Amino acid sequence: MERFRILMALLVGAAMLLVACDGQNGESPDSVEPAAGSTSTVPALPSTPSTIESTESTNDVVPDYATLIATVEGAMQGTAYAGAALEDVEVFVATAELFCDLLDEGMTIDEVLADYLDRLSDDGATEVDEDDGLMAGVLLGTAVEVVCPDHSEAIP
Repeated sequence: MERFRILMALLVGAAMLLVACDGQNGESPDSVEPAAGSTSTVPALPSTPSTIESTESTNDVVPDYATLIATVEGAMQGTAYAGAALEDVEVFVATAELFCDLLDEGMTIDEVLADYLDRLSDDGATEVDEDDGLMAGVLLGTAVEVVCPDHSEAIP
């Protein structure tokens, strides 16, 4: 389990690096194309209730959802999730906002990631593979950097 947590922390860090690099490479997030013939499916959005009334961040900055989707999509090329962020934008944005809401409510990055992976595995009934773990870490790290940067200091 400790090895898995270290892997997840590395994946979250890699997502943060991708977000930082995305703003420096001059590419427009609109230039990302879905993978041809992609048939990947996106895991169901966790059904954790939120007590946060507003989806805006605490500093009233509107998140750049195009950057969120482009970064996740770029990181997931070559995996089972290639094309998924572009196919189900609403699910990825809602999941990113949920992650931020959970952090606002006091959960730690590790707790949010562990809870998401637990739900993804149907409470341990199925195994979470490497692509699932990568997608979760990339989405969480990107959500923190783009949607709720006020939590970026919580990334290990």
